[in-house]
Amino acid sequence: MALWWGPGALLLVMVAYGLMRLARLWIEESMSAKRRQMEAMLDMLRQYVEQFVGAQRSAADALARLAASVERSDSRESLEHQQIIIGLKAMREDVERLNRRAGEHGKA
Repeated sequence: MALWWGPGALLLVMVAYGLMRLARLWIEESMSAKRRQMEAMLDMLRQYVEQFVGAQRSAADALARLAASVERSDSRESLEHQQIIIGLKAMREDVERLNRRAGEHGKA
């Protein structure tokens, strides 16, 4: 009886071990592929955020230059222009602060 079942059991153990190794390899590869996919998606998101912040910074700079030119012109007596200038300067400072914060998070 041992001669009949011995080789069969050994063969069964070898096949089970091979299948376990194959399943482990398949699981590791699928997890690695998912990790690479997530890293690529996060890199793409980081690039989009950097581009958005850069565009906001350029818009804030352009508005600040416009505000500076309006501030130097003859329309200084207009209270509305003064309020617009103050608002544009505050907006530029907010964008710069957000940019610094985004830069700090990007480095972390």
